[in-house]
Amino acid sequence: MIFFKCLKLLNWFSAQCRKSIYNMAFGSQFKYFGRRTKLEISGKVIIGKNVYIGDDVTLIVESGASLIIGDNSFIGESCYIKCFGGEIEISQDVSINSKSFLNGCGGLKIGNNTRIGTQSIMIASNHKFDDPEVLVKDQITKQGIVIGENIWFGARVTVLDGVTIANNSVIGACSLVSKNITEAGVYVGIPAKKLEKSLPKLVD
Repeated sequence: MIFFKCLKLLNWFSAQCRKSIYNMAFGSQFKYFGRRTKLEISGKVIIGKNVYIGDDVTLIVESGASLIIGDNSFIGESCYIKCFGGEIEISQDVSINSKSFLNGCGGLKIGNNTRIGTQSIMIASNHKFDDPEVLVKDQITKQGIVIGENIWFGARVTVLDGVTIANNSVIGACSLVSKNITEAGVYVGIPAKKLEKSLPKLVD
């Protein structure tokens, strides 16, 4: 029993030391900064106050790219965030749950108070294949993704390049968002389509 109490105290002390080091490195005030976090940063990084970075998170910000994380946001365990050639802006009070993947090649903005379920994928670049004279690997789009405020993504949602999602939307688990969502509602499926409210039955 004493052993586990000592181990708990040691883990707490280690977490406090780690948080203090990264507070100084980023000029921030982290709520938590995880173990085994991988950092490859040569671009611009701005991190707000009270941000939670989970264990085993990867943050890659290449030269010329930028990453902004707003106050009170949460990056869950084993998330992978890569900024190259664009900007990823995660606004205030955003929650990105474990094992999610964000690619900011063409720019990715996530609005305030948005919740992203585990293992979701957002890729702000894509490949075309309409020109037979050009290799598919060279037909790249970088339109970017804009996600509004107060949006809830279920687990394992995929959002493709060029998509804008309206405020106050709900995206069901395992859905694929490949086109703009211009009005609030509940969207599900591959591709994601709006669920229409069922009409009440009329009494004869």
